[in-house]
Amino acid sequence: MKKLHLFALTALFASGLICLQAEDAAVSGSTDATAPLVTTSASHHFSEVTCTTSDTLACADTLQMAEDARMQLTPLLKLGPHWRFPVHIHVMTPDDPLRTKINREASAVFADENGMHIEAVLPSDDPDARAFLERQFVTAMLWEKFFADTKTFDSHTQLTVVPMWLVEGLGEWLNDDPEHNRESIVRKAVESKCAPTLTDLAGWKQISKDRLLGIWQRSFCYYLVNSITRSGSKRDNFQQWLATLSGSKPASAQRLFPTEMGWQRELVDATQRSRAIVYTWDETVAELASTEVITIPVSKKVCTLDTITSLPYDTNLDMMLRQKLTDLTGLELRAHPSWHPTLELYRAGLTAFITDKNPIQAQKLFSHAHAVRSAEMTNHQKIVDYVNWFEVTRDYPGTTSRFNSYFNTAKALDEVQADPAHPNPIRLDLLHVESQL
Repeated sequence: MKKLHLFALTALFASGLICLQAEDAAVSGSTDATAPLVTTSASHHFSEVTCTTSDTLACADTLQMAEDARMQLTPLLKLGPHWRFPVHIHVMTPDDPLRTKINREASAVFADENGMHIEAVLPSDDPDARAFLERQFVTAMLWEKFFADTKTFDSHTQLTVVPMWLVEGLGEWLNDDPEHNRESIVRKAVESKCAPTLTDLAGWKQISKDRLLGIWQRSFCYYLVNSITRSGSKRDNFQQWLATLSGSKPASAQRLFPTEMGWQRELVDATQRSRAIVYTWDETVAELASTEVITIPVSKKVCTLDTITSLPYDTNLDMMLRQKLTDLTGLELRAHPSWHPTLELYRAGLTAFITDKNPIQAQKLFSHAHAVRSAEMTNHQKIVDYVNWFEVTRDYPGTTSRFNSYFNTAKALDEVQADPAHPNPIRLDLLHVESQL
C-alpha cells in the first residue's frame, strides 16, 4: 500500500485534524451489542462522495447536499462529470463509538502520488453542520479546478493557493437568501464605514468562531464572489483568473477581481442590490428620508414635506409635488408595515395641498405625520435596545464571546438596579417593549 501523506489545511480548515482510516476498523471491530449500526453509503450520482453514520436521515441530507453543490458549481467552474478528489464525511450520533475520541468538527486531507481525498467528521447536532459540509465539498471542487494540470501530489503541494474568501463565498453562493440579508449586512457596513478593503478580505485566513463576526465575514466573501461571477464579461474574467492560478506552478493571486476601486464601487451598489420586494424597517427610513426632500428648480432651495405649505404654489411646484405623491404611494406599497401610518398621513397631506388647495389641513396632516414618525423611531429604538439586551444577557461568563464584556456590564447594572440613584434606562423600557412584541 502506498504511503499516505497528511498535511494540515490551516488556511481552509481551522477546526483540527483527525485520521479517520483507523476509525472504520475500530467501529467494525466493536463487540458491544448496543453499539449503533454505523454504515457507509455513497451518493447515487457521484460514488466519490461517501458518508458514514448510523443516522440515515443525516446521511441522505449530506449526500444530497454534495449532489446539489456539484450541480450548481459545475457550470460556474466548468468541471467534469465526476469528482476527481473523493470526500468522505463521518456524521457522529451521540452513541457513535467515535464520539468518545472526538466531539467537534475536524477535517484532513490525505495525498499520494495519484491524488488526494478529504476526510471530515462532525457531530450530528452541530449547529454549523451545513456550512462545514459545504466547505469540504467546495474545497474539493476548487482543488479540481486549481490542480487540473497537476498529476502527482505530496507534502509540498501548495493547497493554500485556494483563497479562503473564495471557499466561503462559493459556499454562501450555494444558499438562497430571499431576504437579501447578506447584502443588507454589507450595505450597513458600507454606511457605517466599517467595510473591509479588498486587500483585507483577500488576507483573511479563517472565519471567526464568533457567530456575528463569522456571519459578517461570510457576507463579504459572498458579496465578492457574487460580484465577480455575474454573467457576461465578469464571469469570463473570473474564468481567466482561475486559469492563472491553476497548473503545477500556479501564479500568485495578485490580480484580484474587482480592483480595489472596483470593489468600492461594488460596495456602493449594495444599497440597491440589498433591496427586497418589501423594504426592511431601516430601508424604509432611508427611502422616506430621500423622498421627503424637495429641491426647488429655480432657486435651488431645499426643503422637506413638512415645510412645503409655506412655499408659493406655482406650476413647477405642482409638478414636483405630484411626482412626490407618486413616489410616496410607491413607497407605501413596499414599506415596512410599521411605517404605513406615517406614509399614509404624508400622502393625505400632499393630496390636501395639491388637490384640495387647503394648506391649513395639509399642514395639520404633516404635523401629525411628523409626530407619528418620531414616536415610531423612539419605539423602534426601545425594541433594538431590548433585542440587544436579550442577546447580551443570554450569554454567560467565562466564554470567549465578543458579548462577554457587555454581559459583565449588564451584570453590573443588575447589581445597582435597586439603587434609585443609578437607574437603568434600558430596564425601565422592558415591560413597555414586551407588551408590544
